[in-house]
This record gives sequence, structure tokens and C-alpha cells, in this order.
Amino acid sequence: MRKICLLVGVSLAFWLTGCSTVPPAQHYGDTKLDSYKSAYVVIAAKGNPNVAAYIVTALAHHDLKVNSGALSDKPSDTGFYVTYQDHWNWDLAVYLDTLDVQFMDNTTGKLIASGSFRNSKLFESMPSPHDKTIEVVDSIFAK
Repeated sequence: MRKICLLVGVSLAFWLTGCSTVPPAQHYGDTKLDSYKSAYVVIAAKGNPNVAAYIVTALAHHDLKVNSGALSDKPSDTGFYVTYQDHWNWDLAVYLDTLDVQFMDNTTGKLIASGSFRNSKLFESMPSPHDKTIEVVDSIFAK
């Protein structure tokens, strides 16, 4: 009986932790992220400004000089810029439903890397937006 309870508990924990996911990031082209020294986070006009702040924090942990603001204020000498789309849902409280993050080369404007977070549609969780944003950015650097 004890083995059955343990098996059910482990299975349930595994199943519930699969409720939200940060899949492996995608990289485009041959440019290595560690060749960049600076980044600029474009604050989404319709997004949660806290997400931009979380991205800035995550990028700073990767030894980048980071600024943020409107796209029109982006410095011409920054290495790459970051765009994101965050979508929120409500179920007793507002929670992060999806997050897409793109790294764009500042010289060419081409997509160099992207990462995402998806909450489960079956068993929605209310993950920490801070933690999930950091996890998405870290997944992009992990490749």
C-alpha cells in the first residue's frame, strides 16, 4: 500500500509540474549570444511593464549592459534588442498565461534567438511572472 501511495504521489507531482512549460529556446543564424556586450529591452506598449524589468534583471545576470525604454529610444550602438509579448488570464487572480521573448540583432534587425513560456490549458497554474521570465531568458542563453 505504501508503494502505491508513493507511486501515486510521484505521478501526481510529475503530472502537475508539467502544467506550465518553458520549452527549449530557438537560435537563428550563427551569432553567439556571448559575443554581445549590451542589450536594450523594448517595453511593450500593451504589456505588463514589470515583465520588461524582469528581462532587464535576467540579462544583467548574463553580464550584459542593459537599458530599457521605447523602441524609438533604442541606442544605435546596442548589441541586440529584446521584444516580448505577455498575455495574462484571470481565475480568482490575474496570472501569466504566455510569454514570448525575442532577441533581435540591432544592426540587421534579424531575429537571433527566442524563448517562450506556456501555461497549461488543462491545469492552469499561477506561476511567478518574475521566475518564469527569468527562466525564459536563461533558456535562451542555455543553448
